[in-house]
Amino acid sequence: MNVHVIHNTAKNGIEIVFSNPIAKELILFLQKLGFKHFFKDETKWYADYHPAYIRFANDLKKAIESDTDWNAITIAPSFKASEFFIEKLKFCIVEIRFKKKDYFIKDEYLVFENYKRIATIIAERFALKHFGTHFDSITIYPRNYKTKAKDLFDLGAIIGLDAKGQFLPVELPPSLWEYTTDHEDESINEDSTEVITVDKTHKFNNTGILENQPDFDQLLILEIIDKLVSIEQTTKVTDTRLIQTLITEIEEASTINFDALRLDKLKYIIRLYKEWFEDFPNCFKASVAIAIRPLIAFTNESFEIKSFATNLVFNTYQVANVLVPLYAHECFQKGLISLQQIPKLKIQFPYLFEVTIETLHKLSEFELFELSQLKNYSDLGININSRELDRHWQINGFDIFKRLDYPADLQYPYVSLIKGYISVQTLEQILDNDKQSYRWLYLMQNFRPIADLTIGIDSIDRKIKKLSEKLGDLKKGKGLTDIPYTKLLKKRENTQEKINALFESKKCIEVYIENMLSKQLDENDFIDTDVAINEPKIPKFYFDSFVAGMSLLYYKHKKPTLSQIENLSTSKKFPNKETLGEAIELSTIDHFRSVYRHANENYVWIDGMRNFWKNLQFDRSFTNDKQRFEHSQILPLPVAMMIARYLQMKEATSIFDPTAGSGNLLVGANERVTHANELCKLKRKSLKFSNFNEITNYDPTSPYPKEMHKSFDIVVCNPPLLKSTKTKNEKLDIIEEHLDNAHFMADTFQVQELISALALLTMKDDGKAVIVVNTHIVFDEKGRIKHKREFLNWLCKHYNIRDIINLDTAIITKDENKKQKKMLILIDGRKEKPSYNTPTKENQPHLADVIGSFYDLWERFKRNQLPSIDVMIEQLQIAVKQNEA
Repeated sequence: MNVHVIHNTAKNGIEIVFSNPIAKELILFLQKLGFKHFFKDETKWYADYHPAYIRFANDLKKAIESDTDWNAITIAPSFKASEFFIEKLKFCIVEIRFKKKDYFIKDEYLVFENYKRIATIIAERFALKHFGTHFDSITIYPRNYKTKAKDLFDLGAIIGLDAKGQFLPVELPPSLWEYTTDHEDESINEDSTEVITVDKTHKFNNTGILENQPDFDQLLILEIIDKLVSIEQTTKVTDTRLIQTLITEIEEASTINFDALRLDKLKYIIRLYKEWFEDFPNCFKASVAIAIRPLIAFTNESFEIKSFATNLVFNTYQVANVLVPLYAHECFQKGLISLQQIPKLKIQFPYLFEVTIETLHKLSEFELFELSQLKNYSDLGININSRELDRHWQINGFDIFKRLDYPADLQYPYVSLIKGYISVQTLEQILDNDKQSYRWLYLMQNFRPIADLTIGIDSIDRKIKKLSEKLGDLKKGKGLTDIPYTKLLKKRENTQEKINALFESKKCIEVYIENMLSKQLDENDFIDTDVAINEPKIPKFYFDSFVAGMSLLYYKHKKPTLSQIENLSTSKKFPNKETLGEAIELSTIDHFRSVYRHANENYVWIDGMRNFWKNLQFDRSFTNDKQRFEHSQILPLPVAMMIARYLQMKEATSIFDPTAGSGNLLVGANERVTHANELCKLKRKSLKFSNFNEITNYDPTSPYPKEMHKSFDIVVCNPPLLKSTKTKNEKLDIIEEHLDNAHFMADTFQVQELISALALLTMKDDGKAVIVVNTHIVFDEKGRIKHKREFLNWLCKHYNIRDIINLDTAIITKDENKKQKKMLILIDGRKEKPSYNTPTKENQPHLADVIGSFYDLWERFKRNQLPSIDVMIEQLQIAVKQNEA
């Protein structure tokens, strides 16, 4: 028999092709090892292009062609034993269980192989060689146990083979010596694949890979793990941490023997997958979804997403920001399939080539999408024709679109896969194209819906700008002196035609957005959540319809365009730009407040906040530099949300903001217990819509009423740059009476510090506060704080300073040309006895660090959520006194 071993570069796989049918025993072993046979052909087998599979395929070819025993082929780990491969998760930890009489014992070993099937076979052979009939079962542990792996590595508990295929010596623990004493008398082939058991009916259920494995759950989990590992191994993406974590979580679930506990673990994994979904690279998002889908069905969990946004990359261009079906394999996402791909598709997707007109209705919406990317069906051996398939789409198309989560509105813009954004047409225009005989197939093979319409407009604007610059060069003849004039004219015409087409595409998108927005705003002032489950619930605001329209766009992850803002402001008759600006601000705060209430505790919410702030939040314009400067002092909403989480505003019983503005710092506050103070009448109306418990207009540079002193659990303060109306003597009187003679605050340039100090007087002795200061902690040559030293000395004297966090420009402004400095001072209660302990470079050098990402900022906040040393000492002292009493 001849054997051919082929490296399939297109699939990045290894193929074994036998000239004659092979024995059942070899078929079973190939399946156990992880090979799969081609469609209805057990003479052709394939697996991932993985070192162990490559070595085995070549050894099998030699054994069969030389007529030697293939059972003697060595199965060796793919990687060398080293800590480097532990860090890269290229290992498995195997637990081998042994039995003698009625007594069981187990031991753990390290195999430098990350495919569980291969690692299991290596471990089985090792156990059979060393322990014979005492060997009972094997369990493969998840790869995320790095610490345990390093411990086993240090102990030398490694299953490895030498160049001759012999197991390397392993120093066994004394407890296992007796298990090998009678092993020498047994005649066992060290390379035999026969399974030796104490009980003939026992089949090593813990391995989860034997062909007669009765545990369907374990087989399902193993199949999913193998698919995910295959994706991990074959992807060109460098950062595979997310998929590695998903694999190890599922591997961990596979080791749980109790059905109820295993099911709970699997449901937890599905919830993780839902949260991580958007973070998976688009290039294998569909593959991961298809692999995970059986697990979602098995756990009875739901996953509503049926399509996702991606960029389709072709040989010489890409079409960005389009929707593709989630459960359609990647090769079908780009439209019409070429003839060169057909042989591979017949192997991978045999169900598509077995379809007939009678079985067409049995296909899922995703399989129908895949089938529709083919052509010349009869030439491919498929018993169906284009007319029949197109007719099926005509009858069922809009219903299928809903199941695919594709927009079925006839006016929705679709982009051409061939011309890109140069050709954007509505769904109606495509289906009414008289030039096409099979219009639905033409649609499915050549167009995709635009995912985010505002991103689509931005893409078109960039293309128009680029082509306009090119047209300018062509008109000047720049760099084209050798081109004939007629050819130059032709280039100008072609470029101008593309620009005109792009303007038409842009108009197509803008008309749809404006029509839909007007329709939504005209129909209702709010959304009926019983009818539109996925739409935001919009209460009546002060700026009713405008804020409702903006909120709808934000909930659809769309950035409002300037034309939308202008049309809305005209139709709603805003009296001035100041009122319009406040309405824009209010829309953003309302959206963030809703996000905060539904955000979970992991890092996904940080990604969502960062994306919204950077890419979706509308950047309002200002009439003058003064307004622009004042707005730049407002803390970004992602930072405000983190402050709310750190202070646990949801659980607080009383909250106060002395300079609330539109309510940025109160985005996470419980409005029923919040007191918002603001001088501006327009902003007070904005605060009113948020239903805060109390809204006042006290002068923040004056002491608050006595009943407010020491009355709030939480105080937040980001003082604006105000000019105090008080004389210096009036301020000195206030400072002498309330602020421990901190005379420096009477200075004209210390108004923000005065506002913060007066605000802190309203905090309870055991309350918490966060105040914002416009500087960074910098130490001078003597290690002392360089800026705002007097204020920080006074603050540290009277309050417990938990931390001071310098914020980098990157997380407080989107303007790359503007450098801003802000720091957050975290306060944890008031000192019983004033005492100086101002930080220095010697005792707190980390205070000079500058936080440059939202992730790092949240980590810093989380570290500060633990009780301070002073608080713990005080709690211990109280406990000791209580015990003594």
